[in-house]
Amino acid sequence: MMRQVIFLVPILLFPAIWSHEASVHITGQLFCNGTPYQHEKVTVWEKNYVFADSFGAKTKTDPNGYFELKATLSDGIYYPKPYFYMINWCMEKQWWNDKNGDKLMCSDPLKVFVPAQYINNGSTPTIKWEMNRVELTQVETQFAGLEAVLKGVLGQKGECRRILKEDRKDEPE
Repeated sequence: MMRQVIFLVPILLFPAIWSHEASVHITGQLFCNGTPYQHEKVTVWEKNYVFADSFGAKTKTDPNGYFELKATLSDGIYYPKPYFYMINWCMEKQWWNDKNGDKLMCSDPLKVFVPAQYINNGSTPTIKWEMNRVELTQVETQFAGLEAVLKGVLGQKGECRRILKEDRKDEPE
């Protein structure tokens, strides 16, 4: 029994010994065709090459399109590779009107990796990535790892949302 415990201790401590921790502080102001991108969710994630990506932090843009995110991320094997993520509703892909006049709008995600010089060692960010003014119609998503190879095969996971007829600003068909 004691031999089994001694054997398990290094295996259980392996992630703690090799774990890497990093932090990011990201600010910016988002625009859609020159108009502030208001009240939309933006997030920070950590890219994992074997398992699902790890969540870091989320917030919503304010009425002026401004946001601020801070996150501490860790990875058991690799140095964390954080990225900014959001659904780019500015670049809607498809929409349909249903029989009630409601609109279904779909869009793709936008993923932008944090440049290496803005990734801080440890849990407290000391360097801030100021994205400044970003026009969402001019930004393309970035890929890494297997997703870069398979993006054409698997595509990106987008999102859809329903806009009720009474909330629409355009005229239903």
